[in-house]
Amino acid sequence: MTLHELLDYHYGPDGDAALENMLQKGADQEVRQGPFRETALHVAARRRRLSAIKILIQHRADPNAQTAGGKTAYVHAARRGFSEVSEFLAPMTIGGTLTPAYRLAMAIVQGRAEEAERILAVRPGSARTGKPEEDRLLADMAGRNPTWPVSLLIAAGADLSAPGLEDGTPLHQAAWFGQPASARLLIDAGAPREVFDRCHRSAPLGWVAHGSRFSGSAGERQVAYVAIAEMLLRAGAALTYPNDSGRAYFDRLLQQASRAVRSSLLERAKSLELFNS
Repeated sequence: MTLHELLDYHYGPDGDAALENMLQKGADQEVRQGPFRETALHVAARRRRLSAIKILIQHRADPNAQTAGGKTAYVHAARRGFSEVSEFLAPMTIGGTLTPAYRLAMAIVQGRAEEAERILAVRPGSARTGKPEEDRLLADMAGRNPTWPVSLLIAAGADLSAPGLEDGTPLHQAAWFGQPASARLLIDAGAPREVFDRCHRSAPLGWVAHGSRFSGSAGERQVAYVAIAEMLLRAGAALTYPNDSGRAYFDRLLQQASRAVRSSLLERAKSLELFNS
């Protein structure tokens, strides 16, 4: 396992100890991986792992290392609103050029709506730059409250399919985090419903099924998850995997979904007369 894999996908309760052990054994934390050429510190920052960041810094990680898109770990954290991480990294980070897209992200995640509107009025292209690290802003905001950033970015022409967390589009994020208002805005704007992410090989319907059981607040927010599932189904979300008429994908949805969302899936399959044989 690499440092990147540990920090990105396997940082459980013993993560700090595992990280310390790998570093003491000589793991090179300045190795770069992925399409954005991130260091281990970049991964820890965008995963909001403050304890891991402190360990990496103690082992002399370079806080000024930049991704292929020119972002430091501080920028990774600040543009996502991870204040405890950005405040820790800020004193050791050399300031860089603040692009309009970066300033837009900062204004939005910090709740400064009027500033965000002013930036877009002067630089409307900052909502859609063609750079994946910038254009993920809509996906980053679609899973959160309130919904004004989603409305603002849609109106500004943000990319409705640009992926964010774990390769999920904005609609994936709204589905997993149980945000029906944002899901409604995205669907009405024409967000794609049948994008299957590369990480989990699932469409937004799969993310709402999984989120209805495994997100942090799933138990208290079943109404929201059912609302999104019904929204996606009414919009024509498929119950089968692309180019596959079998029911393996449907069975996966049923297995992952909460009882309430499972009922919606079964009712939809029945109305379409699927899998009757």
